[in-house]
Amino acid sequence: VNSVNISLPLKEFELLEFLMRNSGRVLTRVQLIDRVWGSDYVGDTKTLDVHIKRLRAKIEVDPANPIFIQTVRGLGYKLEL
Repeated sequence: VNSVNISLPLKEFELLEFLMRNSGRVLTRVQLIDRVWGSDYVGDTKTLDVHIKRLRAKIEVDPANPIFIQTVRGLGYKLEL
């Protein structure tokens, strides 16, 4: 971020990598959970929200007004580069 290396836990890294591979595309919450946690994941989508929040805190200038990881209301998230 801004030429500064950041350290990410594995799940945050996998989430960011998947978002980057699909930059500009809206990814549903189900797609993201299936890809990062696996289709056998048992739990709610709040886990995804927490990881998105943590990623934003690390890569966004203003995490409250994200530029990169955007919420697409009712659908999921997308990464804009």
